[in-house]
Amino acid sequence: MIAARPRRTTHLAGTALAAVFLTFASSAWAADFQLDNVKIDLGKLVINAPKIAVKGSTLEKDAFLALFTGTGESAAGRAAKLNAAEISAPELSLVQTVGDQKQTTTYRDIRLTDIREGKVARGESTSASITADGAATGPMKGELKRTAFDAFDLRQITRVLTEKAAPGTTEAMLPIIGNFEQDGYNLDMGKAGKMSLGRTTARGFAAKVGPEPLLDVMSRLAAASEEVERKQGDKKADADKSPAKTEAERQLGLSVLALFDMFEYGSGEARDLVMTVNPPPKSTAKGDAVDMRIARMAFGENTPAKSGFVMEGFQFRSGEAKGGIDSIGYSGFAFGSVIRELRAALAEPDKPIDEVDFRRFIPTLGTIRLAGISIDAPALITGKEPVKISLGSFEIKAGEQLNGIPTSLALTINNLVTPVSEATGNPAAKDMIAMGIRTLDLSAKLDLAWEAAKNEIAIRTLSFGSAGLAQIEASGTLGNVTKDLFASDLALAQVAALGATARNLQVKLQNFGLVEKLIENEARKSKRKVEDVRQQFTMVASLGLAAILGPSDGAKSVAAAASRFVAKPGTLTVAASARSATGLGLADIITMTEPTEIFEKIDLKADAQ
Repeated sequence: MIAARPRRTTHLAGTALAAVFLTFASSAWAADFQLDNVKIDLGKLVINAPKIAVKGSTLEKDAFLALFTGTGESAAGRAAKLNAAEISAPELSLVQTVGDQKQTTTYRDIRLTDIREGKVARGESTSASITADGAATGPMKGELKRTAFDAFDLRQITRVLTEKAAPGTTEAMLPIIGNFEQDGYNLDMGKAGKMSLGRTTARGFAAKVGPEPLLDVMSRLAAASEEVERKQGDKKADADKSPAKTEAERQLGLSVLALFDMFEYGSGEARDLVMTVNPPPKSTAKGDAVDMRIARMAFGENTPAKSGFVMEGFQFRSGEAKGGIDSIGYSGFAFGSVIRELRAALAEPDKPIDEVDFRRFIPTLGTIRLAGISIDAPALITGKEPVKISLGSFEIKAGEQLNGIPTSLALTINNLVTPVSEATGNPAAKDMIAMGIRTLDLSAKLDLAWEAAKNEIAIRTLSFGSAGLAQIEASGTLGNVTKDLFASDLALAQVAALGATARNLQVKLQNFGLVEKLIENEARKSKRKVEDVRQQFTMVASLGLAAILGPSDGAKSVAAAASRFVAKPGTLTVAASARSATGLGLADIITMTEPTEIFEKIDLKADAQ
């Protein structure tokens, strides 16, 4: 190993010299020197640098070099002694071995400044290259543009990679990177395809030492992945598992779950992801390559909701199929409870399946939103037009959860446009096509919540309809709904559900052209005049309903309103409320000897406009 002669700073005096002594208590002088052929071996990760220039080190050259070559102290302990004003290198490579794969990342023109006790204030590399061997899809290679970061804690990163927490203890979560910038990269993944990414920024990363070194877990995961690939198509591979293998898989599962607790990801975004993904090389099924583009991916504070994740401008194409999503994202979503329950399940692998409460595996749902979805697929029948499906927006928002079940739920679907196809063989589809209905533009909404103080479920809105055809809206209240409905004991939850009562219900049907189409279609099939069919339907609505519902005032109101609606389709409204303050329960219905007896227990009003 060859090194340039160290240069001491000998002209400091007065308060400047005192400041140096206070700042660098471990050394009397700051040294400048060069290190050649440096190698840091962390086992699964090896760092190599042909030349490193050090300025303002608090250690002499040999002591500084010992930080990289010493074996008597942990890698994290040596990293904590790293102090310098600047460290630069024309080239530095990271060789990582994961299972059968070996990846080498070579950074060029590296400059680290203001390093104190293993913490780097600022770092930058102008470019880098990547090579990887050993993957089932063949060799990989790529190029990275400028990479920069600040507030990088090398000691903490080293501890996370190479150390494990003491049994029964929980390590503190510590920042590892303040800000990160990567100007883009491209990667040739061999037989798997290609990908490139534009500018990426992130901030606020933190990590803690887990129950196992991260490098060990990554190596075991890679080995497991390689084993799965080798066994593809072998139906007998997992037929007989030894207890030792089953136990190893259980331990690997626990290790993977521990990763979720080891990191906090802060906020950031990545732009302009472009990928071409080829079918697996060993796959027996034939398929086309998939081309994908994503304009932007963001998480944390960089999302519109200021939390969670969002993906924007997604597009794909495979053969004749193509599609896209303007945006898809979530906020308030959390896996904490799921991870906790999965750990408990792995800790009791012999627990009978019928004793597992699967509701505990439901994550905190929060809000999920999709917007601007479009899919174009080849025609289902040769010679017909391609299938086109689109969705304006979809949103589901879950409120506070009890034993995994949301106590409030809001669901909205806007403008789901789907074709009506003859290929289904459905008679209803044939009738719709005969009526000129080639597509359905569907929208729906559900908004309900459990009100604990009243023991009620308020169905604020329940609606469904298709543009240009019809829409039905409903609202109501369910009473006697106690907290037992959300109990972990399924028998208790069932009793609570059976004890619920209906207190009121309002239904509104709006016609936007569907009734006229139905009448015209029936006239066409029966070869009669449209007006004759309308009169027939009006009579059926009037006399038929009256005969079915009985002579009560409520029944007469419904029959009269229905006949007016058929005669002149517009808006039909029906409102029902239980006469009992406690509502109408299942027991009330079971004891009825005739269906018409229900009109003795409810007040019913109907109107047609």
